[in-house]
Amino acid sequence: MDEEKNKILNQISEYVITGNYKSMSETVEIALKDGLKASEILNRGLLSGMDVVGVKFRDGLMFLPEVLMSAKAFKTAMNIIEPLLMDESSSNKFGCGKILLGTVKGDIHDIGKNLVGVMLKGNGFSVVDIGVDASTEKFIEAIQKEDPDIIGLSAMLTTTMIAMQKTVKILKEKFETKLVIVGGAPVSQNFADEIGANGYAKNAMEAVDLCKKILKVNY
Repeated sequence: MDEEKNKILNQISEYVITGNYKSMSETVEIALKDGLKASEILNRGLLSGMDVVGVKFRDGLMFLPEVLMSAKAFKTAMNIIEPLLMDESSSNKFGCGKILLGTVKGDIHDIGKNLVGVMLKGNGFSVVDIGVDASTEKFIEAIQKEDPDIIGLSAMLTTTMIAMQKTVKILKEKFETKLVIVGGAPVSQNFADEIGANGYAKNAMEAVDLCKKILKVNY
């Protein structure tokens, strides 16, 4: 059984890497029918594949059109397993917290942000995603409406780090008790410290761990 499980998880991972969204739905359905949990499909299939995609993209072995195909394959699977992840997380012992996510003004990249959202949901957090190219005003409106515990900002371009800095500054001034975390390819811990963010995560799993730590959620 373990051999069969590993085989299908490897297949799902490969579909993410190659962007084979057409075959993804059927394979995920088979995996669920064979007894695999949604969290297993996410962690050992989908995210394993996205890890490879991230490394290849970073090293210039994959290009944006290919990454977008990988993201489409990933999303195809998530459309099936996300409701099941919610069911699984409801039986977990994780404390609940609400996280507001958005990619800053001028930046339309959302793969990393979406991965963070998926991982947070899979770990029992409530997630509000305001999308990409989000202005400071859009963040403010969402915070006033949703009252999140943590606000997460993403920037994937060095040119949009300025927008991140501006937004963090205004949010910290306007909402003194709110916690702001940041992430994205060009962002670093030093930059997060410089702009006054409460935390930095370099990947989706670190973002989950950071939110748990900040909100004192039991692991």
